Order: sequence, then C-alpha cells, then structure tokens
Amino acid sequence: MRKPIVPYALLGFILLLWWVGCAGQNTTGGTGTSGPPTPPQVTVANSVNVLAQAVDGAVTAAIAARDQGKVSQADLSAIEAYCKAIAVTGKSIDAELRSTDAWAVQKPKIVQIMTGAGLNTLKGHISPTAQALVTTLVVIANQISVAVGGPAL
Repeated sequence: MRKPIVPYALLGFILLLWWVGCAGQNTTGGTGTSGPPTPPQVTVANSVNVLAQAVDGAVTAAIAARDQGKVSQADLSAIEAYCKAIAVTGKSIDAELRSTDAWAVQKPKIVQIMTGAGLNTLKGHISPTAQALVTTLVVIANQISVAVGGPAL
C-alpha cells in the first residue's frame, strides 16, 4: 500500500510555522515584558539549525516519494544534490558565525556564502514535483539570506 507524501510535507510546513512563530518571541520571566531584541547572529544561527533539520526531512520525504513512484530516481538524485549543497552552505555559515570576526565582517561573508552556493541553479534542475519537496528549504534559506542583507533565491 502506498503511503502518502503529505505527512512529510506537512511536518516540514509545521516545523516552518513553529520556527517563524517562535523566532520573534523573546520574553523575560513570563511577565509579558519583552526582553532585548534577538541579535541577528542568533537569528541566523537558529535558522541554520532549522535548515539542517529541514534538509534531513526533505531527503527522507524524497526517498519516500521515490519509493511511492511520485518522483523518479533522477529527481531523487537532484534533490539529494540540492540538499547537500544547502547542508554545506549551512555548515559554512555556522563556521563563520563561530569565528571571532565581528558581525560587520561576518555579514558580507555570509552573503557571499549564500550567493556562491548556486542554490538557484540547482533548484532549476529539479522537476516541479520534486521542487515541492524542497520548498521549505528554499523558504528557510531565503530567511537566512535576507537576514544578512542578501538576495532571495
């Protein structure tokens, strides 16, 4: 019996909604008063962590979709290549965030990492059906890029 791919896509969407909903919350002591704004480095680091989880979910969903005959092996290979590029990009951003550079120096480096990854090009090699499986990844990658003043994918 075929298992629907919807639960995997739904899980990714729920994760994204949770992340977006929690990203702007920063309260202290439960009193309802807002604390200081979250530093952009922390926002980007949190996004990179969510991105890593979304990459894992996208690959798992793609394998399930292939097993169900919803995407081809070629699409699965393209999705895996895209996910690998995103994972490497996330690791590079994480490494930059952990450097001793000031945020003013890190920010343009992160933009360069995002734009140099070629994620738009890779996205163009995936069928429309397969693109649906990586939509969450694109949304999160865009949030990281925009957070540091870079372009959207």
